[in-house]
Amino acid sequence: MQVKLPKTLETYVTAANAGDSDKGSSCFSESATVLDEGETLVGRKAIRDWMIKTKKKYNHTTRPLRYRETGGEAIMTAELAGTFDGSPVTLEYHFKLKKQSY
Repeated sequence: MQVKLPKTLETYVTAANAGDSDKGSSCFSESATVLDEGETLVGRKAIRDWMIKTKKKYNHTTRPLRYRETGGEAIMTAELAGTFDGSPVTLEYHFKLKKQSY
């Protein structure tokens, strides 16, 4: 990974790209919320199921381009490429991290 990310985000991106939904979802707290494609997913199990579903549907990968912290948020700008119309796209992922380590 070229962009320096906190360890939790680095683990999440690596796991998500590899299709490892168990490891990827373990980066989230039990009360975490993910908003994607009009859905609100709450909790580690829902996030794990979402990771499995979206990987199967889009076979996507995430390539971090930039990382910054502002206003209590960790914001990762990344290129998302997969089997969807308009691929690749650049998206901003917004996270709230409990403890950041690099």
